[in-house]
Amino acid sequence: MTAVRKELSRRRKPLWFATAFVALAAVLVFAFGASANLPNSTFEGNDGNLIVNTSGNTDWINAPNRHIGTDLPTGSTDNSFGQGAKEDLINTTVVTGSIPNSKADLASFYEANETAANGDVFLYLGWSRQNQSGTTNFDFEINQAAQPDLLTPGPKVLNRTTGDLLINYLFQGQGTPTVNFRTWTGSAWSAPTDATAFSESAINSTPVANVGGQTPDPIPALQFGELAINLTAAGVFPPGVCKGFGSAYVKSRSSTAFNSEIKDFIAPVGININNCSTLIVKKVTVPSPDPGDTSFSFSETGPGGFTDSFSLKNGEMDTNADINPGTYTASETDPGPNYVLTSAVCDDGSPVTAIALGQGETVTCTFTNTLQQGAIKVTKTRKHAADGSGDHPQSGVNFTVNGVTHATDANGVACFDGLNFGSYSVHETVPAGYHGEADKTVTVDNTATCTDNPYGGETVSFHNTPLTNVTVTVNSQIDGGTASTVDCDNNALDFSTGANGDGTKTASDQEPQTIHCTIVIDP
Repeated sequence: MTAVRKELSRRRKPLWFATAFVALAAVLVFAFGASANLPNSTFEGNDGNLIVNTSGNTDWINAPNRHIGTDLPTGSTDNSFGQGAKEDLINTTVVTGSIPNSKADLASFYEANETAANGDVFLYLGWSRQNQSGTTNFDFEINQAAQPDLLTPGPKVLNRTTGDLLINYLFQGQGTPTVNFRTWTGSAWSAPTDATAFSESAINSTPVANVGGQTPDPIPALQFGELAINLTAAGVFPPGVCKGFGSAYVKSRSSTAFNSEIKDFIAPVGININNCSTLIVKKVTVPSPDPGDTSFSFSETGPGGFTDSFSLKNGEMDTNADINPGTYTASETDPGPNYVLTSAVCDDGSPVTAIALGQGETVTCTFTNTLQQGAIKVTKTRKHAADGSGDHPQSGVNFTVNGVTHATDANGVACFDGLNFGSYSVHETVPAGYHGEADKTVTVDNTATCTDNPYGGETVSFHNTPLTNVTVTVNSQIDGGTASTVDCDNNALDFSTGANGDGTKTASDQEPQTIHCTIVIDP
């Protein structure tokens, strides 16, 4: 018995030594996380923790555009893929309570992304798990379209679009995790591309604090991993081509073989990663609101045969999102009746004839149209003997233009402004006792207002003449004693007396004039 124990003791020493050496190697590997971030990125994707180590950088605690997915609780209700689900299959099945004890049981999924100042698009991914069993072999699926509901059991059809991403994170207990990616060809995932040249990754060697209320907290050693990848350098976002991703989730594979079964997963979260540009055209009128509710016609052109015709009213916008970066034009093809385009400016300083849309940039171009309006000044004068000879201003006379009525002031003036360019009829309500003038047509084509000094708008004058009623009367003192004939150059006063020698004739509303009458009295 003693000999056997000694032999076992001798055999165990090398195994213990090898285990200790691996652990030490792991500590040395994981401790390197203070190296530089990916070029043009401030994200600390290679230190295996979730906090910022260097001021001015970012990490999961303050990651840009961060999203977190939480796995269902471990146990009989935890969902996973089942019935032989594999990565190349879009027809799959969600089951519950089928995660083998020997496989990774996921806890949380972290996603963040940003576009650097130079236009590079960066994707940051992280995971945590409930145990340390098995090789870390996780696939992050990044989709352009949203996925179906994967929280409920049953058959599912995954939504995949050509160009979707599958990023594999492999860690086999020592060394730096391996990162590669594949793209969806339309029917299967492509061969893997090694992402070493444009990515970084790490796993925690000691317990680390979690973020976002996720558990476990702290995360035990070897149960958190992260990666950062430059998608532009990877060729996922080629220059000048609009592309966007809206959904992401993580799943565990049962072995390093790509055609092995996939098991536990965390349901997809909505994300927004894109290098697409957005062009907004906005319409503004002066005055606002637009009294005529005018519709203005526009057109846009851009790269790849992009054309867009539309119309806008005051305060409305036309938004073209998810378009390729490049140079665009926007023009107002119809300024609308009575309007003139007074400005067209883009908020990035581009002219509307050459709008430079950068990758991921949003540019708003505002077209301002000013309503062409002018004024009509009416001057009213009259003859008035009591005020002396000549014409004199007449106050209190009503004039109507375009349905609006104003009375003349003490200076005999009534002014109408805010009139759209065009022709107008000026109508006078002639006061009693005067002879007025017929309506007059005035064309407004000058942007004047009534308060302009000096006034430079349209003018029109009206003149009123006071009227007199003239009566000629003949009365024979002896009834029938005389007969008279009245002959005036104003024929309205001509008459002859009747049998009794009496007669009268009145001519009403006579303008100032000289009337000569010849009256013949016949005895």
